[in-house]
Amino acid sequence: MKTSIQTFYFFLIVTILAFSSLKAQNKISLVRYDDNFTLLKNDTVKKGFEKLKYISLGENKFISFGGELREQFQIYNNTNFGDVPPSYQDKSPNQLWQRLMVHSNIELGNHFRFFIQLNSTLRFLNDNPIVPEIDENQLSLHQAFAELKLTNWNFRLGYQEMYYGNHRLITVREGPNTRQAFDGLVVKHKFKNGTIDFFAVSKVISKQYVFDDSSMHDGLYGIYGTNYFANHKIGLDYYLVDFQSKARKYNYQSGFEDRQTLGLRLFSNLKAINFELEGGYQTGKFNDLKIDAYSVLADINATVLPSKKGIIGFAANVSSGDKNKGDNKLNTYNLLYAKPAYGLAVPIGASNIISLYPYIKINPTQKLNMLAQVFFMARNSNQDGTYSPGMTQNRPKPNALFSSDKKTLGQFYVLETNYQQTKNLSFSFDASYFNAGSYPKTTGNGKDVTYFSFKSTFKF
Repeated sequence: MKTSIQTFYFFLIVTILAFSSLKAQNKISLVRYDDNFTLLKNDTVKKGFEKLKYISLGENKFISFGGELREQFQIYNNTNFGDVPPSYQDKSPNQLWQRLMVHSNIELGNHFRFFIQLNSTLRFLNDNPIVPEIDENQLSLHQAFAELKLTNWNFRLGYQEMYYGNHRLITVREGPNTRQAFDGLVVKHKFKNGTIDFFAVSKVISKQYVFDDSSMHDGLYGIYGTNYFANHKIGLDYYLVDFQSKARKYNYQSGFEDRQTLGLRLFSNLKAINFELEGGYQTGKFNDLKIDAYSVLADINATVLPSKKGIIGFAANVSSGDKNKGDNKLNTYNLLYAKPAYGLAVPIGASNIISLYPYIKINPTQKLNMLAQVFFMARNSNQDGTYSPGMTQNRPKPNALFSSDKKTLGQFYVLETNYQQTKNLSFSFDASYFNAGSYPKTTGNGKDVTYFSFKSTFKF
C-alpha cells in the first residue's frame, strides 16, 4: 500500500508543477475550513488553482477543492539525549516526512455545508519512529463534518480540527507530520466584540495504516471565549474545560482522571510594546488524589525596527509538578492537547517546568522571517519527572523514580527561518542545540542534542 501511495505522490507533484506558476489570490488559512474564496464567485476568468475554487452547483450552491503537499527532512543527533530503547538501530537518525492533505468544501445555500479532508503522512529512512502517532498515518479520513449556519451561530458535528488562543490548550499540531483532529460537536457564537465556543469532543487516535483511526473514549467538554477591547488592540480569552481520561499516567501510575482547567489569557496588538499573559488552574480527581496544579506564562516584547520588522522579547513559563509522593494531591499540570512548546528537537513538554527565554524576531524582507531564542530550562519539582508534549512521562525510568534530585534540564538554542515564496509555496529551515543539564545526565546518557530540519510546503 505504501508503494501505491508513493506513486500517487509522484503524479500529484507533476500536477502541481503544471499549475505552480499561477498564484491563488486568496489567503490560505491554518485550518482549511476557514478558507474564504467567495471573491471568486463572479470571476469569469479563473487561473491555475482558482479553477478548483468556487465551482457552481446551482443557485447559491458551490464546491471548492484544495490541498497541501509538504516534504520535511530531519537530522537528529542524540535523540532524547541519547536514551533510546535497545531495539533502536540508531540514536542519531535521519528521516524524511511527507504530508499530503486534500479537501473538499460543499456549500448548500446560506445555512448548510459539508467539509471533508483526507490525510496521508509517510515516514522514510528511519525504521524506528521517534513518535509513531505523529510520524506516519498512511491514509485516513482526517476531517468530515456537517455544519448548520444560523445568524451568529454555527453548529458543527463530526471529525474536525480545533485550536484556541496561542495553542497552549488545544491545537491542530501543525509542526509534526500528522495533524490532530477531534470527533464531536462544536457550537460557535459570534457577537459584536468577540466569540465564544462550546464543545463536547473526543480526540481522534491517529494510527499508522489505512483508514484505521478511531475515536478515544476520553472526553473533552468546555467553553472558550474571546472578547476584544480598544478597537481590537487588547484581547481577553477565558476558558473552562473538563478533561476525562484513563489514558494518562503520572509518575507511571495509571487511573481515571477527571480534571477541570480554568484559565485566562490577556494579549495585545499594539505598535511599539506588546504583551501576552496567560494563567491556568487545574482541579479535579485522579483516582483518589485531588488535583491541584497551575501554569502561568508572561511574554513582553518591543518593536525595534519600523513595521515590526525587528522585535526583541522576553518570556517566562512556570508549570507545576507533583510536590510530594506521599500526600493526597497530584500537582502535575496536564497540557491537554497543547502544541509542542519547545518544538520537535527534544521530547519535553511544558509540564513540571520553569522556562525563561529571551528571543529576537527579524523580517529582513516581506517574504523572509527569522526567529532566534534561548531557553533556560529546569524542573519545577524534583518529585516529578519530565513529560512529552503528549503527556507521556519519559524521564526518569520507572525503576528509578526519585533517584535524582537535580532540576536543571539545560539550555536550548533555537533558530527558525521561513521564506514565503508565494501564497502557495514556502520553505523553512530550523536548527537547534540542547546543552544537556544535570537532570538528563543523572537519569540517563545526558548527551547534548542537535537537530536540523529542511521543509518545503505547497498549498492550494
